Amino acid sequence: MRKGIFATLSVGAALAAAIGFAPVAHADLDGNETMLDPAVTLIMPFDVTANHASFELVSRIGGAAIDPVATHWSFWSESCDHLADVFICLTQKDTIVVDPTALQGQLQSSGKNVNTGPVINLSGAKGFVTVTAYDFLHGASSCTVNDPSAASTDPSIVGSWVVANTSSNAAFGNNAYGLQDALTLPDATVLNDGTPSDPQGLFLQTFDPTSLQDSEVFFIGVAAPSGNGEFAASEVGPIPSALTNGHALACDAEYCDNVETCVSIPDLVLDCSSSRKIADNSALGNDATAIIPASIPADTSGFVHLTNCVIGDDGGVNVSIGDGATIGGVDITAFLFAFHGQSVGPFGTAVSAKYTSQG
Repeated sequence: MRKGIFATLSVGAALAAAIGFAPVAHADLDGNETMLDPAVTLIMPFDVTANHASFELVSRIGGAAIDPVATHWSFWSESCDHLADVFICLTQKDTIVVDPTALQGQLQSSGKNVNTGPVINLSGAKGFVTVTAYDFLHGASSCTVNDPSAASTDPSIVGSWVVANTSSNAAFGNNAYGLQDALTLPDATVLNDGTPSDPQGLFLQTFDPTSLQDSEVFFIGVAAPSGNGEFAASEVGPIPSALTNGHALACDAEYCDNVETCVSIPDLVLDCSSSRKIADNSALGNDATAIIPASIPADTSGFVHLTNCVIGDDGGVNVSIGDGATIGGVDITAFLFAFHGQSVGPFGTAVSAKYTSQG
């Protein structure tokens, strides 16, 4: 059982901002989040630590405006540190591929993509990136946001990501999570009610862990607003790290195999952006930080089920975030996204977390 100063991760999602143009929506959670339709904000992991390569792909396929869209790329480490900012302008039907080891701004001029600003190399880092669309400042010599305090209200960008293990020659990737309103996160009650025996929470699928040669579970805990610098009030970012217990969040956890046998596993305690192997076994290199400990037989396909997730606060008071508590003097909302990248030999895939609720 958890003890300490975690506050319940609970927040009712706000209404999305009214926009002049709205694509046909297939939002996945509660009307704002999507992995298929154009969005204002994208959220995805990256990993350029030793023996890993990573790329992010973003395209502009929607939006009513004919002007370029200024996208602000904000990179965050697993320990919640802000690593880098890059500004890339996208015209209609434009696409960009970003390598975290060679980050650079970009502006299209006279039909050509022109790189701007210094090259930033994040080699050795792992975490997540947010990409947020803004109106472009006309007349600027580089890609410049017109008003950092107000993200676009016109969903127009889609994204995907890939992480490759250069030692095993396997790779895995998926679509980015998208927010059709920049600051509207899913209603976190899907994560914080009930017990592991209840049918709600976050579900993370896995192949038989003993058959895997690679496993990387990316957890991305985000808050809104929680951007960096002049974007602090207009973007999502990491759950603030100024917590008295030193961690961002924790969840009850269980593992369920392919004959419906579920067993409780240790609580999952995470920083704002954490990566773990799915299981502690010899096939995956005996990692004691893995989600399923070595003491639990995990030799079939199945899923890890997280529920009763809670978030720490910096005041030592167990108050629901949704009830108006603050972190760093700012009222915030929060949510937990996740992916499981896994490979069998050279064949890799990444599954996104699935969610369900009793309601």
